[in-house]
Amino acid sequence: MSCYCVFSYVDIVKGDMSLLELVQALGSYLASEEAGRRSKGAHVLSDVLTELPESAIPAQATTRLVQFFCARLSDATCVPHVLASISALQRLSSFTDQCSVDVLRALFKEVHVQSFQHSTRSTAYKLLDQIIQSHPQVAKMMGDDTVLGFAQMLDGEKDPRSLMIAFQIIPKLAKLVDIKNNADDIFDVVFCYFPITFKNREGDPSSISPELLKSSLRAAITCSAHFGEMAIKPLVEKTTATSQSVKIDAYETLTAATQTYSPEVFASEMEVLIEQIREDVVMASDEKVVNAALDTLEAVYSVVSPAAPLTSSAAGQTPEIDETTTSLDYVLKDAIFQLTAEEVKNSDQVGKLLLAAARSSAYNCNVVSDAVLPIVVERLGSAEVLTLRRELMDVLNY
Repeated sequence: MSCYCVFSYVDIVKGDMSLLELVQALGSYLASEEAGRRSKGAHVLSDVLTELPESAIPAQATTRLVQFFCARLSDATCVPHVLASISALQRLSSFTDQCSVDVLRALFKEVHVQSFQHSTRSTAYKLLDQIIQSHPQVAKMMGDDTVLGFAQMLDGEKDPRSLMIAFQIIPKLAKLVDIKNNADDIFDVVFCYFPITFKNREGDPSSISPELLKSSLRAAITCSAHFGEMAIKPLVEKTTATSQSVKIDAYETLTAATQTYSPEVFASEMEVLIEQIREDVVMASDEKVVNAALDTLEAVYSVVSPAAPLTSSAAGQTPEIDETTTSLDYVLKDAIFQLTAEEVKNSDQVGKLLLAAARSSAYNCNVVSDAVLPIVVERLGSAEVLTLRRELMDVLNY
């Protein structure tokens, strides 16, 4: 803080000067035609406000100051300091819902966030995040304006630190606001970052974890069912990537998406997805890829396949299997082909695929068991070749 800021701070805390009097005293700076002088005036205000305790800021002054700063957001020179001032006011209990409305409307209308340096962009994202958390009813009430305003703020962002904040905002927005009408706007500015990779700077305490950034992006992409139709095809396509890290990221995102995307969304890409999973499991080039692929197989089948009939568990009977069900065919047909061949190839991989499918639900377990066990038992009883018997037992071991 400058000497003037320190003196002003002391006078306000002692009660010898009010905040509004400080604004008046800075009038020649704040109203100057010179951008540098306006910036200095705004800087003094932000420094003082940031340090003042809540008790030194009267409730009636908060609204007037918010209105003053909102009007100043149209002055690009002052925006960095004005946002800092509003952030300081936002922490006060006297910062009302109406203050939040005024700030968000001015922020979305007047501030082209991407034209500023990282520190200012970060302040803008944090301010929006703080308002969403402390005044959620405002974000909900503003609805589409909040969604579109945020999408406009994020469009073109490149700094990982700002992206981390932005990605964490999206699930909160999706929970508060019906994003159906503007899902494509949010999706377009978010999914373009997938898959995200960067190296954190050694020795930089402000650097963020690449894994944390990945998981935040994943949570953003999978937070709403409205993203499903737009996300499923490109996510499945990413599983074919040559990069193992991209494959794993795609599989883990698909697994997470089963918690929110509709079964119909997955069904549309089921054949292509299962074929790729089978290829990755059979190739077994990397254990992490195999595990991620199998997790996806189990998760997707748990939402795509029908549940067991309600009467089956109550009666203690085996669920009745619907012969028209085809979702498991993508796994079963190849497995049955392998199990009935003269020589069972890839027995370990076949067993892993069948286990993942069977674990997805009680119904699927019965479908897999009824399709596979009779074949294995019959062949074990008739097979004379030791290696064939061992291969069949390898399948059962799973």
